[in-house]
Amino acid sequence: MPNHSFRIQILGPTKKKERKYENDLIFVPEGESYIKIVNEVEMENYLGGVIESEGGGGRHIEYYKVQAVLSRTYALRNLMKHKKEGFNLCDRVHCQAYHKMLTYTPSIDESVKATKAVVMIDQNFKLVNGFFFANCGGQTSESDFVWNKAVPYCRSVKDTFCINTRQTHWTKKIKKTAWDKYLINHFGYPINDSIYGPLMYSFKQKQRMAFYQIPQLGIPLRDLRVHFKLKSTWFDVYLEGEYVVLKGHGFGHGVGLCQEGAMNMAKCNYSYDKIMRFYFTNVYLINYYKWQYYKQAIDELSTF
Repeated sequence: MPNHSFRIQILGPTKKKERKYENDLIFVPEGESYIKIVNEVEMENYLGGVIESEGGGGRHIEYYKVQAVLSRTYALRNLMKHKKEGFNLCDRVHCQAYHKMLTYTPSIDESVKATKAVVMIDQNFKLVNGFFFANCGGQTSESDFVWNKAVPYCRSVKDTFCINTRQTHWTKKIKKTAWDKYLINHFGYPINDSIYGPLMYSFKQKQRMAFYQIPQLGIPLRDLRVHFKLKSTWFDVYLEGEYVVLKGHGFGHGVGLCQEGAMNMAKCNYSYDKIMRFYFTNVYLINYYKWQYYKQAIDELSTF
């Protein structure tokens, strides 16, 4: 029901932090031991909870508008993602983090209302996947560097708005033996090669790359990031005693919108639509219901 909210707290077998949700809750018994709880929530209320969960408080309203459009577009594009389980979207990062109803940040509600029904589409008139991450370190990544698939509206861009923020730079030391073992055993690194052998511990990226050293060696930087739990794929490498030192830039997969960069753009009085067009290539903002109308007309014409 509108203007109603519910509090939920799990007491056993272990106590969980209380959560509060708006609109309706549906309880579905599953077997003899479990109950599935589904929050049947209006889109604008859902978005408020998502934006506060994903972006936190204290941000500029233009940044919240960016998150509102991205989160709305994602939700509408993926409404059937959990259809088999009896609901639309989960509350984890698998879909979008949705920890509770909007509680602490009134400007988030303002941003959702100010962008009501606005979504982002690509040149093919399709709803986009508005990928985002914490910090690009000064340059976003080409999508195929990360997922082996080119996303036309997610092209690499130089970004000076995030380079002085807290997650721009990082350093990690890895035992030389662990580095050797992974590169040799998993990728057959040519340690005895006269050229590439000495370069095993020497690597520089002036801009984002997809592979360690050269593509022909077949060592994706994304694999190094996952295995060694690195903050990003953008890093230089050098040897220091018994350790391989990685000096890196950014935090996250690097594709799409840089959150810390977008936050600073908002502080510099860039409007939310300009921020989105800076990070995404050849995209358009449109009212969702107009998009549905035009899409239906296009689909009907294509049948003739």
